[in-house]
Amino acid sequence: MTRDQFLNELWSHLAPVPEGTRKEWMFDYEEHFRMAAEHGKSEEESAGELGDPRLIAKEMLLGYRVSEAQSSGGSLPSVSKAVFAAVGLGFFNLVFVLGPYIALLGVLFALWAVSASLVLAALPVLYEGFIGDAFSFPLAGFIAMITIGLGLLLGAGCYRLTRGFLRLTLKYLQANTKMLKGRDAK
Repeated sequence: MTRDQFLNELWSHLAPVPEGTRKEWMFDYEEHFRMAAEHGKSEEESAGELGDPRLIAKEMLLGYRVSEAQSSGGSLPSVSKAVFAAVGLGFFNLVFVLGPYIALLGVLFALWAVSASLVLAALPVLYEGFIGDAFSFPLAGFIAMITIGLGLLLGAGCYRLTRGFLRLTLKYLQANTKMLKGRDAK
């Protein structure tokens, strides 16, 4: 693979990254080829030393997505983008990152749904107490306050769980990124 082929392929695989950041990263690889040429190495040798541009791009994209998620405060969309960038690096991440991530997101979604259901359950209880004859209005008001309170408590707990889950996922992805950088340094 020649210098231009390597750089063009790397550039195209880094398309999700803003152009300014891409140019900055590409400068380092262009510099590598320039230094290798000064030392008498061919473009093919230099490209071979660097490795597969697709894998390099995936690792760089993971690092970018993780730093983007950190700077956004660990929001669900940014952490999810980082998780999917990690999945692109291989089967291990598909099994040990994406599977648990989706399963835990499902559990969190279910908890949020239960919380909302408890809050909304107050409406039919009040309706039954006011219109129906199952129980009196004061009892319906008391039951409605209990369901709203339980729903709000569960919602507060869900909020904390969601933030903690996203924070832990981000820490795992940071460790994964450091491990990849350590592997590349060897």
